[in-house]
Amino acid sequence: LNTGAALPSKPIMLTFDDTDEDQFTIVRPTLSKLGYKAVYFIMTVSIGRKGKFVNYMNKEQIKQLSDEGNVIGSHTYDHKNFKKYAGKDWEEQLDKPTKKLEEMTGKKMTEFAYPFGLWNAEGIPELKKRGFRMAYQLSTKRDEKDPLFTIRRIIASGYWSPKTLSNSIKNSF
Repeated sequence: LNTGAALPSKPIMLTFDDTDEDQFTIVRPTLSKLGYKAVYFIMTVSIGRKGKFVNYMNKEQIKQLSDEGNVIGSHTYDHKNFKKYAGKDWEEQLDKPTKKLEEMTGKKMTEFAYPFGLWNAEGIPELKKRGFRMAYQLSTKRDEKDPLFTIRRIIASGYWSPKTLSNSIKNSF
């Protein structure tokens, strides 16, 4: 997308948000067996946390994903709504988490996923200023002025049948 190179006739990108450990323990080995890579958007507040219902990836797991050729992207510090950022939010939600991920992986962060998939045009210059090249959202069609900062995705429920997933992809894009 970023280089302008031709895409396959029916391209698909797999992205995972929020740093859930099952993305490492279940998704990663499954995709690896099939020869696929994915994009993992990391919310840094949760790194290494153990919860009542969900555990989160630790630094070593995130580094391993990156080392194996998966893309690691920023998903803010704590999932605060991007549309409400003001003042120090840019530093707290973008700069600090991005620096942490870059130190962890040894790679520059160039991809960003908007929390809740919600974005606004006023925030795109802030992303560009910080070196992001692409950003992913859920809610609206791509912006014609900034298509690489409004890449649309769908949320695919783990309960969907293959047919439901296929229909959602066909009807959403």
